[in-house]
Amino acid sequence: MKKNIFIPVFTLFILLNFNGFSQDNETSEAIRNLIERGQQQEGVSVEGIILYNQATLPEFYSNHNYEPAWTDPKNRADILNVLKASYDEGLNPDDYHLPQIEKYMEMISKNQETPEALANLDLLLTDATSLYANHLLYGKVMQSEIRKSWNVPKNPPPENPDSLFSLVLTTHQLPALFDSLKPSNFMYNGLKEGLKKYRMIAANGGWDSIPEGKTLKKGMTGERVALLRKRLMITGDLGSDSAPENENYFDEELEGAVKKFQFRHNLNQDGAVGKNTLARMNIPVEDRINSIRVNLERGRWVMHNLVPDFLVVNIAGFNLRRVTDGDVVFYSPVIVGKKYHETPIFKSRVIYFEINPTWTLPYSIATKETLPKLKKNPDYLKEKNMVIMDRSGKILDPATIDFSKYSRNNFPFTIRQEPGPRNALGRVKFIFPNQYSVYVHDTPGQSLFSREERSFSHGCIRLQKKWGLLMNLMDEPDVWNMDKINQILESKKTTRVNLKKPMDIYILYWTAGADKDNRIFFDKDIYNRDEAVLEALNKPIDYHKTQ
Repeated sequence: MKKNIFIPVFTLFILLNFNGFSQDNETSEAIRNLIERGQQQEGVSVEGIILYNQATLPEFYSNHNYEPAWTDPKNRADILNVLKASYDEGLNPDDYHLPQIEKYMEMISKNQETPEALANLDLLLTDATSLYANHLLYGKVMQSEIRKSWNVPKNPPPENPDSLFSLVLTTHQLPALFDSLKPSNFMYNGLKEGLKKYRMIAANGGWDSIPEGKTLKKGMTGERVALLRKRLMITGDLGSDSAPENENYFDEELEGAVKKFQFRHNLNQDGAVGKNTLARMNIPVEDRINSIRVNLERGRWVMHNLVPDFLVVNIAGFNLRRVTDGDVVFYSPVIVGKKYHETPIFKSRVIYFEINPTWTLPYSIATKETLPKLKKNPDYLKEKNMVIMDRSGKILDPATIDFSKYSRNNFPFTIRQEPGPRNALGRVKFIFPNQYSVYVHDTPGQSLFSREERSFSHGCIRLQKKWGLLMNLMDEPDVWNMDKINQILESKKTTRVNLKKPMDIYILYWTAGADKDNRIFFDKDIYNRDEAVLEALNKPIDYHKTQ
């Protein structure tokens, strides 16, 4: 039998601290038979379905003389509602034995239960409770098994689980308990509201596609304008009370609604419906629902126990934010890695920055990109303000090197670009230790920030508002201002400055998000990560049907 993934023991404290077990001897004997039979075979099962939590469920019942735990009608009703509500978290209630549980609950309501039926129900409820708690705390999907460039620590378990879960059943606090296991972050809650909204839109028929044609702008008329108006009303970008004299006319109010839509979809806010805006508007509502579900799952991976003050890069959204007490206090557009040089996903801490940085070319770039240019142009290094060094760090004269002798397999040199406005790292870089050699830095290629899609780097994160971030992190306007920065720049010396308070930074990937006003935002899935997460999210739990 395939091994189940780790189920934290603390999820069973819900029951382990409960002292009100029933003394139903017949049901206890039925539970004992199910468990002992399962331990001798492929696993403990109900109706031929092997239960998920084979690690601790048998021990739990053995420690309590196989007495049933779910005899209180209020607790049974509460957990049934809790499991049904997993749908609102973007999860599938059927993963938690809902059809089987409902069948046995109906038998009880009709007084048709038997000891065997009550034993089956008890094991199903215990198994479902443990599994659902695990999914809320850690997510259903194991992201690190889908894509290897994932290095965010697993959420810690709740503190003092024995006191957290004790007497939950006797005090009828199951709904509150499961609420406490969910991320409390405003973005997670906003995505949940968005999921309800977009599911309601889908139930009402979704939206019609707007045919391709000329860019729609203010002052134009036609049936496509009427379709645009209706489309924006459905998602709330245009007020439902909007009643122009001519619905086919593209007026100023409609232009404002288009800008709202563009803002929510990370598009240039020109108020005109061109190719990119039209493509986003014509994405089916079902795809938007899937995107929200995928990002709710991502929220369960990382949104527990966030510190009050942190930096976060959204790779798919091409932005960096500082979030303090739930408010965005700094924002900057960024450039991220190309599709085949993906920016990895991880957590670290910003500990220092360097003004006038040098750039040591990675071996792959030096050999694959720079070496061919050196073979054609001996003055390439001088033109790029670069030096070449041997392995001891001694600077060499490139005129004395026959670059035709070298290839990717035998290049013994290090190439470094000296400080200056043309340095690939720009005028400042922000360092946070990580195994990927990734950092946030300035760039001389500022024109690229005008692009809607900004995946141009080899994996590092290029920052537009570099001095804004520096001064925001230092938070000493009398000391760290542009006068101070310019003095250091003019010195042309590489200057390292340690942060007094190192700051957590998350490099994450969100294709849907929400703000405190419950506005829903969508970003393009530039690395095609969503599909694999959605597939795993939709895949039924592998309970292993017995033969």
